[in-house]
Amino acid sequence: MKKGFIIVLVLLCVIKLSGQTVKISDFGFDTSDSTQYIYDAILSKNDTIIFDKQPTQWVTGPLIFKQLKNKVLVFEKGVLLCAKEGDFIKTTDALLEFRNSHNITILGNAATLQMNKKEYTNGEWRHCISLRGCTLIRIDNLILKDSGGDGIYIAGSVKGGFSENIQIENVISDNNKRQGMSIISAKDVVIRNSIFKNTKGTLPGAGLDIEPNSKQDRIQGIYFYDCTFINNDHAGIVLALHNLEGTSIPVEISFFNCLIEDNHDENNKYVASELIFNAHKTNPVKGMVTFEDCLVKDSQWGLFYSRKTTEAYKVLFKNCAAIDICKAGTYSPIYLEVPDYFKGSYKLGGYEFDKLTMKVESRVPYLVIRGSTLPTLKNVSNISGEITIIGTPVPKIDYIKYDESNNVNVNINVIQK
Repeated sequence: MKKGFIIVLVLLCVIKLSGQTVKISDFGFDTSDSTQYIYDAILSKNDTIIFDKQPTQWVTGPLIFKQLKNKVLVFEKGVLLCAKEGDFIKTTDALLEFRNSHNITILGNAATLQMNKKEYTNGEWRHCISLRGCTLIRIDNLILKDSGGDGIYIAGSVKGGFSENIQIENVISDNNKRQGMSIISAKDVVIRNSIFKNTKGTLPGAGLDIEPNSKQDRIQGIYFYDCTFINNDHAGIVLALHNLEGTSIPVEISFFNCLIEDNHDENNKYVASELIFNAHKTNPVKGMVTFEDCLVKDSQWGLFYSRKTTEAYKVLFKNCAAIDICKAGTYSPIYLEVPDYFKGSYKLGGYEFDKLTMKVESRVPYLVIRGSTLPTLKNVSNISGEITIIGTPVPKIDYIKYDESNNVNVNINVIQK
């Protein structure tokens, strides 16, 4: 009996030791470069690693972890993790990158991950946090700023691969070079209470860019709750889904109670709009994109611009508002353009407005349909719902190089106030 009791005690001690918490400073701290100490701590047998507060910031080179599993990284309040100057030589060097990793939790406590954007004059991939082919990742309460790429980048690790079960909460992505966030290939991603702002440095410059690289990628179960996209060089949200095709897995993207405000600088060469929807011209991906209880406000430009066809994914606006938009008077709130001016035969449409309210600051048509001289716009179809217009816009649809008699199932109830 005593022997069995001793064995149990030994096993309990082993289990306890295998689940230890450790501070990175236990491995060392160097004001000029703590890269090796950080690696040693995270790759140790400890499952919880603490970035503990030091008199000065933590300085590191690129941190890349492959097949890391079952780790909790905790940043103490006030910690600043900085990219070492001159150390991010490769254009693909990220501050914190995980490849094919599983069950990783990052608890930020409002700590800051900061890179040196002015230093990165070439490339667009030096991200603050990069997730490639990862599963079961949680990131909470971090400030990500001044990267040479994106605040957060989510993709697969191989062609057709994807990251899965990602939760991101209370993150501020500020002053990054390319995007506040990019999603290339992912399934079951939830982003809550996060802010994507002040993106500028290289094109596109959006707050959020969802842009698969190939038709094998997937954009499935992507949900944004209570997020803000503000003051970005390009649009607040870009859905660049042109590389997905009809055989791709249908997209599912939703935004709930999100704010999109004052995006797109007039010097950005891309089309000006708060939201951008695109798809493959001839063989687009199917699926559903939903904006529910969302607000677009204080914009020089329109609500959205799109060249997607009717056959592509459907876009639903439910209980949404666009307030004080179109201040520049150059774009209408809704602008649909034929995908190709010179060849092909296209149908534009696939939108539903379940109570959309727009307060427009210039006398422009509320909707523009732009066809082509040849003509390549066959018809406009499957656009329906109710739009309430407040202010001075012209409550009509402006058809350019297109005969509206070709419309199919275009039924919009416009209420002028």
